[in-house]
Amino acid sequence: MNTSLPYRFSDPPARLKKARLDNIALVPASLLPLKETYMSLANTYPTGSVLCVPGTIKQQKIVATITQFFRDHGRQVITLPIERLTKRAPETSAGAGAQDVTLAF
Repeated sequence: MNTSLPYRFSDPPARLKKARLDNIALVPASLLPLKETYMSLANTYPTGSVLCVPGTIKQQKIVATITQFFRDHGRQVITLPIERLTKRAPETSAGAGAQDVTLAF
């Protein structure tokens, strides 16, 4: 049985090998439209720091493992709730903010 992949990986270009990242931002894909917001926030932190923004409960568990890894390797890790970037209030009980609407037929 052939276990090789149908494509080949080659070495990255020399410029890419020498590149150094300033900061790392780990955010859910739903925040992609807000890239300018979280990138400008991440760039305010010291070089080499990691910004983590977990979304769901499952993502929070994954981010907890990732943050521990980065801390063990000497990185400063900043974890923010997703509400801090999206400016939305955490969901509360049903009916909060409900309004009466008159429909015209």
